[in-house]
Amino acid sequence: RRNNHRQRSGNIYVVQERYWYLFEGGSVAVMHGSPWKYDTHVPIIFAGAGLKPNRVHRPVHPADVAPTLAVLSGTKFPSAADGQAMVEVLQP
Repeated sequence: RRNNHRQRSGNIYVVQERYWYLFEGGSVAVMHGSPWKYDTHVPIIFAGAGLKPNRVHRPVHPADVAPTLAVLSGTKFPSAADGQAMVEVLQP
């Protein structure tokens, strides 16, 4: 759903089989963008002084990283930020 843009996308989308790389035999070690569930999850890790170990058990998005870092550093949200600050990371 997220890699289709009406004005810019083509009419063909190649979907490789599960656990197959599209460019077999090349130097590609990882690939994202397939429709398979294992390829749509990205680990997000925050580490540093004052941050307690925690796990977030709700859907979050990579777009939530910039707003979270902005709050942690005491700066303004990026002007084009789509995400929300992850409150679990901000809790003392």
